[in-house]
Amino acid sequence: MTPSEIRAALLEQHAQIRALMEQIRHVAERARRGEPVGEELRTGVARLAAAFIEHNAREEELLRPIIPTIDAWGPARAEIMDEVHVREHEVLREAILGIPHTPREFAGAGVEDLFERVLEHMDREERTLLSDDVLRDDPVVVGFGG
Repeated sequence: MTPSEIRAALLEQHAQIRALMEQIRHVAERARRGEPVGEELRTGVARLAAAFIEHNAREEELLRPIIPTIDAWGPARAEIMDEVHVREHEVLREAILGIPHTPREFAGAGVEDLFERVLEHMDREERTLLSDDVLRDDPVVVGFGG
């Protein structure tokens, strides 16, 4: 895959995760209004957990070999990805897997805060690892010219 194809694939997964979180928010809102949504909530949370786990694995598979070679900052980005990024994935994955599946527990579980953390994480990835300045198909030539 080219860098731009990797970028497009991972950004598409981010869009899917955002859409799933929005769907779960709507289901939770309906639950707060007293509508019976138990199975819909359980299914939504399970789909979100699966999408997040799949995305993290795919991201590490695609980015780990390419990030160190991107540019002069590649090794630093790779170190951040290895030390901070992967650890953050683990924490968020465990939190998502721990989301309560019953509407009453869900409402009081701080899920909105967790969703905000996931959104912040994806926004940071998009700025630092998935930007078109980082994942580009053309080689970056520094100091070219006379």
